[in-house]
Amino acid sequence: MCKRIAYDCGMAQQTDMTPLRKWREKQGKSQGECASQIGTSRQVWSDWERGRRIPNKDFMPKVVRLTGGAVTAGDFYPQISEAA
Repeated sequence: MCKRIAYDCGMAQQTDMTPLRKWREKQGKSQGECASQIGTSRQVWSDWERGRRIPNKDFMPKVVRLTGGAVTAGDFYPQISEAA
């Protein structure tokens, strides 16, 4: 479902807020609410925010749609942004 990643793969350091968390907090939504809207668990959403996992090919488009494009694959896979 999700793939674990190390912090040195481009995700924000643990002390920094990831783009996903920034977006969610700006919207005033809970992790559970966001997770429910895309069909995953609150724990998986939390892991995405903390950089412990990244959304797979099934969930990434849902994250992009939910956030209105504010969070993209480039936020989780920085090498995609660099290659473009």
